Amino acid sequence: MNNYKSLKKQLKFCIKTMNDSSSLFVVDSNKDFTRKRKHLFGSTLFNVLLLESGSLKDEMFKLFGYKLDTPTASSFVQARSKIRPDAFRTLFNMFNERTQKIKLHKGYRLLAVDGSVLPISSAIKDTKTTFYKANNSNKPFSAYHLNTSYDLLECTYDDIVLQGNAVMNENGAFNEIVDRYDGPKAIFIADRGYESINSFVKVGMKNHKYLIRVKDIHSRTSVLRSFGPFPDAEFDMHVRRTLTTKQTNEIKAHPEIYKFVPKNQRFDFFDESLNIPWWRSHPIHENRATKSIWTEPCNPLLRATKSTKRATSA
Repeated sequence: MNNYKSLKKQLKFCIKTMNDSSSLFVVDSNKDFTRKRKHLFGSTLFNVLLLESGSLKDEMFKLFGYKLDTPTASSFVQARSKIRPDAFRTLFNMFNERTQKIKLHKGYRLLAVDGSVLPISSAIKDTKTTFYKANNSNKPFSAYHLNTSYDLLECTYDDIVLQGNAVMNENGAFNEIVDRYDGPKAIFIADRGYESINSFVKVGMKNHKYLIRVKDIHSRTSVLRSFGPFPDAEFDMHVRRTLTTKQTNEIKAHPEIYKFVPKNQRFDFFDESLNIPWWRSHPIHENRATKSIWTEPCNPLLRATKSTKRATSA
């Protein structure tokens, strides 16, 4: 209970701090929340966090103690629309900074990255959130896709990336989370959908580690499909490949040496300068009991060469 009261106190302090400079977080700094009303910037921000699953009208009655002069649901919607979305990210980051207590496992934070679908009203239709034929139905389905990194030791959320469900890109979200992370060394843990060579490289470039479950080696869309052959048993082995954008006869003839990276596949690390280490090759593990395959980085450095625009082992 004491911990709950302490966290609530910190949250209210963060909201008060933002309220003192609310013009930075509203749509129109000259008009929004400039007059004294029941819906002030700080109270509106706090009430958004307190909303539960009831109708907005019922939630308003609960928030204002079932008083006769409870504001209408429409007035709350109008007040909420005056707050810019980045205000909530600022509050999230500020609260984390004030409450974070770093816990390490053998010198690393353990950050689990996963996603969830957040359905919204199908009355909202746009190209980012709406599928027009979802689950073999002709009814439109609108939702957001929430990607989060969660600290397994602190039991707190470290970062979030919100995407429209129709344009969701878990690989892109993972890269964004890794790019923004500026804490101690971490092990990023993720399930299928977040794996990509670009992600492996990005984590290694920042001197972190990863443990990522990937699709079965026999799947046509598996990132490991071209890294075989693999034994038909549980295995633990290192794989090295030279990454290239070229498709010469030599490259096609030696798939055990080269890995072709098509132009439409994101890869940020073909550096034009010479001898810049940028990737670590990674061992691959398979657990037959859980039918899972995962990768993690190891030590040998790879380098990008200007002449062939590819990655080669150092």
